Amino acid sequence: MLDIQSKNETSLFHQISKRLTFFNLRILMIFIILFNISVGVVLSFYIYLDQKSDLIAVLKAEVKEVKMNASSLTTDNNTTPRKHNRKKVYFNYFLNKNNEYEIYDETTPGYTNDIEKVLNKINSNQNKAVIKRIAPHDKEELNLMIVSEKIFDSSNHYIGTIYSGKDLSSVVYLIKQFISISFLLSIIFCFMAYYFGKKITSQAMEPIIKSYKEQQEFVENASHELRTPLSVLQAGIDVLNTEQDRLSDFGKETLSDLKKELSDTRNLVHQLLFLARLDNKQIAKANIEEFRIDTFTEQTQKAWQYKATEKKQHIHVMNEEQFIVKANQESFKQLISIFVDNALKYSSEQSTISLNYYVMIEKKAKYFFFEIIDNGIGIAPELQEKIFNRFFRIEEHRSREEGNTGLGLSIAKSIIDSFNGEIIVNSELGKGSTFTIKIPISKLFQVIKNR
Repeated sequence: MLDIQSKNETSLFHQISKRLTFFNLRILMIFIILFNISVGVVLSFYIYLDQKSDLIAVLKAEVKEVKMNASSLTTDNNTTPRKHNRKKVYFNYFLNKNNEYEIYDETTPGYTNDIEKVLNKINSNQNKAVIKRIAPHDKEELNLMIVSEKIFDSSNHYIGTIYSGKDLSSVVYLIKQFISISFLLSIIFCFMAYYFGKKITSQAMEPIIKSYKEQQEFVENASHELRTPLSVLQAGIDVLNTEQDRLSDFGKETLSDLKKELSDTRNLVHQLLFLARLDNKQIAKANIEEFRIDTFTEQTQKAWQYKATEKKQHIHVMNEEQFIVKANQESFKQLISIFVDNALKYSSEQSTISLNYYVMIEKKAKYFFFEIIDNGIGIAPELQEKIFNRFFRIEEHRSREEGNTGLGLSIAKSIIDSFNGEIIVNSELGKGSTFTIKIPISKLFQVIKNR
């Protein structure tokens, strides 16, 4: 099922301008996001390597000191831990062979137990820098980079493991601040890009809009101008028609061809003029009047039944409910006629075309529905969206023979758009089609129950 909705409140060019602006904005946003991620990753990796090399240098110095004092560390476990006058950002813990920690330096007093818990989870055999976060509920959060190394004496006896670490909390804070500011600036740049992009796109669309309007005016003026010569030709054909008895067989055949071509040309001019008026919104709100929908449907059935009998077809009205519709009757009549005409053309002999109408509430909104149902040739799914394009024909050869200009359904779509409605197409090849016209009940189209 294909659901084609009207967006009458937004012009075609406004939609194109909007899409172009958002397309460019999406490209810019993707670029900015990738740029921020790349900068963040590169900056974080660079800081990681820089801090790691600094920390390893500290570790090597500690290992050297521990080896120099190996005898005193291993013979007397009650020796008071030595204090080093290092920067406070470092901490150095020594895990002796008795699995006891000796504190050489600590980042901030009071974190001993928290740091030891973290050190117990580190595999000292990996020989790599790890980053651990310590966030006690009653203390300030620490982000520690830790490296470790096992120490052996000259006889290859295990002495202990030295853990060197560095508090990177200030560095992490600066990175977070940088990323936050970067993304904030990115959002500001996106808003600026949207504003200037919208302005530039609107300026770029101005000559296109102007050209389109000039084309519309040309079609409307040309259609008007063609009416006069066509009327003269029609008068000439009418005169020849009165003298038909005096014409030869070839003359009669030529006159018949002229009648058909003139009729098709006048139909085309009428459709082009109607489309031009629809494009200029000259018809939507004009001539709004009240009419009974049941009488209207019955009159439509009688008007087209004559043509239907040519193929032994029948037009059936499914509903006889009586209520009044207030709308542009002329436009609505042309709308229904287009669908009935198509149903007759593309249905086989002795088939039935059904007309149905009803009012229904959907999502707390009231809609008027009119259905045209046939059991004709059907429409392939890939063509259902194209049939409402101007000059599109499903069967090119057959359409030309029947004088089909390919504008009928396009006009129908434009009329429905003028009512702020939509077309729902449900079709299957070889089984027929159902065209459902769905119009919201509003100022443009009102339904009044019989008084």
